[in-house]
Amino acid sequence: RRSWGIMSSAVKHYDVQEHCINKVYKTPAPPIPKDGDEFLDRLKSDFKMRILEHEDKNHLVFEMIGIDVSLANALRRIMIAEVPTMAIEHVYMWNNSGIVHDEVLAHRVGLVPINVDPRMFEDFPEGADATDKNTLVFRLNVSCGRKPNNESKTDSMNISNEQEQSTSGNPEADAAAMEASAAYHATRSATEVPNRPYTKHVYSGDLEWMPQGNQQQRFPNGIRPVHEDILLLKLRPGQQVELEAHARKSNGRDHAKYSPVATASYRLMPHVELLHNVYDELADELDMVEPGVFDIVPCDEDGHTRKAKVSNPYACTMSRNFMRNKKLKEAVKITRVPDHFIFSIESVGMLPAATILAEGLRVLKAKAETVVSLCHEYTEHENLED
Repeated sequence: RRSWGIMSSAVKHYDVQEHCINKVYKTPAPPIPKDGDEFLDRLKSDFKMRILEHEDKNHLVFEMIGIDVSLANALRRIMIAEVPTMAIEHVYMWNNSGIVHDEVLAHRVGLVPINVDPRMFEDFPEGADATDKNTLVFRLNVSCGRKPNNESKTDSMNISNEQEQSTSGNPEADAAAMEASAAYHATRSATEVPNRPYTKHVYSGDLEWMPQGNQQQRFPNGIRPVHEDILLLKLRPGQQVELEAHARKSNGRDHAKYSPVATASYRLMPHVELLHNVYDELADELDMVEPGVFDIVPCDEDGHTRKAKVSNPYACTMSRNFMRNKKLKEAVKITRVPDHFIFSIESVGMLPAATILAEGLRVLKAKAETVVSLCHEYTEHENLED
């Protein structure tokens, strides 16, 4: 007999209908844990966690089984808003003759994600002094000069010479490669538009890290933005920007720029079952409207050559498109398991997705220990008064 886990709710599953979702309750209702020990025993016996997808360091899909929705949502909110990162907080503008206002430029610089482990830094409490233990310093000093008149001519001559010395034997391919290379390098320096002054694009890659104290020894590979190609502003000839930016440690509750995730979400595990066999063209239609969920297997039953078989309920997106067909609506039943959660984490890049999960669990554990400590203090206080 399956134990009830820690679910205080009496919901057995959610029955997905065409226009609504119905709750199906357990019979009989699960008993409420009599004390904390029984609560923990149920959690330990039913809880499972498994990694489903981890294609690269910034993406992670995992499942948690046997927990209440309150616990799942707490973990989701912690990963979004309470896992600390490093981000630019203070910008000191020394010179800005561009058209982007100081406040707007400072905001854009602050949103650039920094690729550094925040666990290597101390917190920055209010009123504290900046040190190499709690602050990163970046400098941006970019100006847009005037382009010499003969630069275009010189570039075209260089291209022609390189085409004459082609190693591939295909001048057209070499010309296309040279044009693509020139276009790339133009974005890193200046862009010329016909009949308009050329423009210098300033990117996040132009931010220069200025090591403080022993930071050079602590970070021998340097500290850079997660992405080098984030456009910060554009300068015209004669314009210049010079600033200093200080990054510190905080979390998403302070500002969204500190949030380490682009998305952190969960969904309930779908349970897909066939009430009746689905054959031939009807099976093909079912596979088309619910891709990846069913396999079409060969068969020899009452003149039918193939039928649908449930193979991967994880791929079900709850689209309900199959319900447009009356026969499929009667043959397929989809429900959702209330204590089985599939999490998806997409990191911004400041921390790997697996690290975000580990740090989120650490924060959740610390919160639980705080609650336990407060309960003990309250109990002791009540006993003293009695």
